[in-house]
Amino acid sequence: MRKYLLFLLTLFPLLGSAQQQEVEVQRIEWSMNFGASLFKDKFFDASAPRDGYVLDTELRYNLRQVPVDVGLMLNYDMRIMDDYAYDRVDWYDSNTFMAVSDYNFRRGRGVSCFIGLGVGVTSYYRWDTHKFTVMPRVGVEFFNFLRMTAAYQMGMGSKQNLNVTLGLVIGGYRKRW
Repeated sequence: MRKYLLFLLTLFPLLGSAQQQEVEVQRIEWSMNFGASLFKDKFFDASAPRDGYVLDTELRYNLRQVPVDVGLMLNYDMRIMDDYAYDRVDWYDSNTFMAVSDYNFRRGRGVSCFIGLGVGVTSYYRWDTHKFTVMPRVGVEFFNFLRMTAAYQMGMGSKQNLNVTLGLVIGGYRKRW
């Protein structure tokens, strides 16, 4: 996991020099993301696979005076496991609902970066067990519609995994008037 975090820290030279004059952007934006989920631990079961898939959707509101957005995110995480002893296929899944906020660098420009935090609840085992979850994240947005994010979900007594996603953004474009 340290290799992943070091890689993420190398993204910040893309930020360039100090913040320039902020560009006015649309207030509401929505994104749909898909990617890989990499486990740090074996939370579900010792025989469970360590990698899986993640699908999330997010609705954000861009604040007017500062380059910050706030929003809500719904995340679905799944791992498929072949159980050859019983000749069946099983899956482990979790569902996360959280409030998120990001600080945006170079907002509204061709390439912009962000760093953020999410806080919420993760439900496990067909959503019978609920755990508090914190999620720091970093990412890059290209041309105001393609978003690449790396987020690390963690919590006491909950799974810990790195989600790397690629998504499409609708809204939040640079205002032209």
